[in-house]
Amino acid sequence: MKYLVTLLFFLFLNNVSIAQEMELNKEFLKIEAYLPAMENLNNNVSKAPIKWHLLHSLQVINNVIDEATNSDSKNFNSKSNFKWWYVSTFGKIPKGEVTAPDNANPKFNITNKDIKTALENAKLSLSKWSDLNKNNFYVHHVLLNLNKRKIKRFLKVHTRHHLRIVRDILEDC
Repeated sequence: MKYLVTLLFFLFLNNVSIAQEMELNKEFLKIEAYLPAMENLNNNVSKAPIKWHLLHSLQVINNVIDEATNSDSKNFNSKSNFKWWYVSTFGKIPKGEVTAPDNANPKFNITNKDIKTALENAKLSLSKWSDLNKNNFYVHHVLLNLNKRKIKRFLKVHTRHHLRIVRDILEDC
Protein backbone atom coordinates (compact mmCIF):
# COMPACT_ATOMS: atom_id res chain seq x y z
CA MET A 1 0.00 0.00 0.00
CA LYS A 2 2.82 2.37 0.91
CA TYR A 3 4.41 1.83 -2.52
CA LEU A 4 1.10 2.43 -4.27
CA VAL A 5 0.69 5.78 -2.51
CA THR A 6 4.27 6.72 -3.44
CA LEU A 7 3.69 5.71 -7.05
CA LEU A 8 0.44 7.67 -7.26
CA PHE A 9 2.12 10.71 -5.73
CA PHE A 10 4.99 10.45 -8.25
CA LEU A 11 2.51 10.17 -11.14
CA PHE A 12 0.58 13.15 -9.79
CA LEU A 13 3.75 15.27 -9.65
CA ASN A 14 4.67 14.30 -13.20
CA ASN A 15 1.20 15.15 -14.45
CA VAL A 16 1.30 18.50 -12.66
CA SER A 17 4.70 19.13 -14.26
CA ILE A 18 3.42 18.26 -17.73
CA ALA A 19 0.31 20.36 -17.17
CA GLN A 20 2.39 23.36 -16.18
CA GLU A 21 4.48 23.05 -19.32
CA MET A 22 1.32 22.78 -21.38
CA GLU A 23 0.01 25.92 -19.73
CA LEU A 24 3.10 27.74 -20.94
CA ASN A 25 2.37 26.39 -24.40
CA LYS A 26 -1.09 27.90 -24.06
CA GLU A 27 0.58 31.19 -23.20
CA PHE A 28 2.64 30.89 -26.39
CA LEU A 29 -0.59 30.59 -28.36
CA LYS A 30 -1.88 33.74 -26.68
CA ILE A 31 1.32 35.59 -27.58
CA GLU A 32 0.85 34.60 -31.22
CA ALA A 33 -2.79 35.69 -31.07
CA TYR A 34 -1.79 39.16 -29.80
CA LEU A 35 0.68 39.78 -32.65
CA PRO A 36 -1.84 41.67 -34.85
CA ALA A 37 -2.36 44.16 -31.99
CA MET A 38 1.34 44.49 -31.14
CA GLU A 39 1.50 48.22 -31.92
CA ASN A 40 -1.27 49.13 -29.47
CA LEU A 41 -0.30 51.35 -26.57
CA ASN A 42 -2.34 52.66 -23.66
CA ASN A 43 -0.45 54.87 -21.23
CA ASN A 44 -3.24 54.47 -18.65
CA VAL A 45 -2.28 50.80 -18.37
CA SER A 46 1.41 50.69 -19.30
CA LYS A 47 4.05 53.00 -20.70
CA ALA A 48 5.14 50.15 -23.00
CA PRO A 49 3.26 48.94 -26.09
CA ILE A 50 1.95 45.39 -26.42
CA LYS A 51 4.95 44.37 -28.53
CA TRP A 52 7.27 45.19 -25.63
CA HIS A 53 5.32 42.98 -23.22
CA LEU A 54 5.28 40.09 -25.70
CA LEU A 55 8.99 40.25 -26.47
CA HIS A 56 9.95 40.85 -22.84
CA SER A 57 8.03 37.75 -21.71
CA LEU A 58 9.81 35.62 -24.27
CA GLN A 59 13.22 37.09 -23.51
CA VAL A 60 12.75 36.29 -19.85
CA ILE A 61 11.90 32.67 -20.66
CA ASN A 62 14.96 32.38 -22.89
CA ASN A 63 17.34 34.13 -20.49
CA VAL A 64 16.16 32.27 -17.39
CA ILE A 65 16.34 28.83 -18.98
CA ASP A 66 19.70 29.66 -20.53
CA GLU A 67 21.13 30.73 -17.18
CA ALA A 68 19.67 27.68 -15.45
CA THR A 69 21.12 25.40 -18.14
CA ASN A 70 24.56 26.92 -17.61
CA SER A 71 24.37 26.89 -13.81
CA ASP A 72 26.18 24.36 -11.64
CA SER A 73 23.53 22.66 -9.51
CA LYS A 74 26.18 22.03 -6.81
CA ASN A 75 26.28 25.80 -6.23
CA PHE A 76 22.53 26.17 -5.65
CA ASN A 77 21.62 28.00 -2.45
CA SER A 78 17.95 27.85 -1.53
CA LYS A 79 17.95 31.43 -0.27
CA SER A 80 14.46 32.86 -0.66
CA ASN A 81 12.47 35.85 0.57
CA PHE A 82 8.97 37.15 1.26
CA LYS A 83 8.61 38.50 -2.25
CA TRP A 84 9.12 35.00 -3.71
CA TRP A 85 6.60 33.60 -1.24
CA TYR A 86 4.04 36.23 -2.32
CA VAL A 87 4.59 35.69 -6.06
CA SER A 88 4.50 31.90 -5.82
CA THR A 89 1.55 31.75 -3.42
CA PHE A 90 -0.74 34.25 -5.12
CA GLY A 91 0.52 33.80 -8.68
CA LYS A 92 0.75 37.55 -9.14
CA ILE A 93 3.48 40.11 -9.60
CA PRO A 94 2.45 43.53 -8.30
CA LYS A 95 2.34 45.98 -11.21
CA GLY A 96 5.17 48.47 -11.31
CA GLU A 97 7.05 46.93 -8.38
CA VAL A 98 9.98 45.50 -10.36
CA THR A 99 11.84 46.85 -13.35
CA ALA A 100 13.22 44.59 -16.04
CA PRO A 101 16.98 44.06 -16.14
CA ASP A 102 18.78 45.28 -19.27
CA ASN A 103 19.03 41.83 -20.87
CA ALA A 104 15.22 41.53 -20.85
CA ASN A 105 14.26 45.15 -21.45
CA PRO A 106 13.77 45.56 -25.20
CA LYS A 107 13.56 48.91 -26.92
CA PHE A 108 10.28 49.85 -28.57
CA ASN A 109 11.44 49.37 -32.19
CA ILE A 110 10.33 45.73 -32.10
CA THR A 111 9.21 43.94 -35.24
CA ASN A 112 6.84 41.05 -35.73
CA LYS A 113 9.85 38.99 -36.78
CA ASP A 114 11.65 39.78 -33.50
CA ILE A 115 8.74 38.38 -31.51
CA LYS A 116 8.36 35.31 -33.73
CA THR A 117 12.09 34.56 -33.46
CA ALA A 118 11.98 34.94 -29.67
CA LEU A 119 8.92 32.67 -29.59
CA GLU A 120 10.70 29.94 -31.54
CA ASN A 121 13.71 30.30 -29.24
CA ALA A 122 11.44 30.01 -26.19
CA LYS A 123 9.96 26.79 -27.56
CA LEU A 124 13.50 25.48 -28.10
CA SER A 125 14.48 26.55 -24.60
CA LEU A 126 11.55 24.63 -23.14
CA SER A 127 12.62 21.54 -25.07
CA LYS A 128 15.78 21.55 -22.89
CA TRP A 129 13.70 21.64 -19.72
CA SER A 130 13.80 17.91 -19.01
CA ASP A 131 17.63 17.96 -19.19
CA LEU A 132 17.85 20.29 -16.19
CA ASN A 133 18.78 18.95 -12.80
CA LYS A 134 16.34 19.81 -10.00
CA ASN A 135 18.91 22.24 -8.56
CA ASN A 136 19.96 23.98 -11.74
CA PHE A 137 19.12 27.55 -10.88
CA TYR A 138 18.51 31.13 -11.89
CA VAL A 139 19.39 34.09 -9.67
CA HIS A 140 16.60 36.66 -9.91
CA HIS A 141 17.55 40.21 -8.94
CA VAL A 142 14.54 40.50 -6.59
CA LEU A 143 13.21 36.98 -5.95
CA LEU A 144 16.71 35.56 -5.33
CA ASN A 145 17.60 31.92 -6.02
CA LEU A 146 15.14 29.90 -8.08
CA ASN A 147 15.73 26.21 -8.74
CA LYS A 148 14.01 24.21 -11.48
CA ARG A 149 10.70 23.90 -9.61
CA LYS A 150 10.65 27.60 -8.69
CA ILE A 151 11.72 28.65 -12.19
CA LYS A 152 8.74 26.85 -13.66
CA ARG A 153 6.38 28.68 -11.31
CA PHE A 154 8.10 32.02 -11.93
CA LEU A 155 7.96 31.72 -15.73
CA LYS A 156 4.27 30.87 -15.65
CA VAL A 157 3.42 33.72 -13.27
CA HIS A 158 5.64 36.21 -15.12
CA THR A 159 4.25 35.36 -18.56
CA ARG A 160 0.67 35.55 -17.32
CA HIS A 161 1.45 38.87 -15.63
CA HIS A 162 2.46 40.43 -18.94
CA LEU A 163 -0.39 38.83 -20.86
CA ARG A 164 -2.78 40.33 -18.30
CA ILE A 165 -1.27 43.74 -19.00
CA VAL A 166 -1.70 43.15 -22.75
CA ARG A 167 -5.34 42.22 -22.18
CA ASP A 168 -5.85 45.35 -20.07
CA ILE A 169 -4.27 47.53 -22.79
CA LEU A 170 -6.69 46.12 -25.35
CA GLU A 171 -9.73 46.40 -23.08
CA ASP A 172 -8.98 50.03 -22.28
CA CYS A 173 -8.33 51.08 -25.91
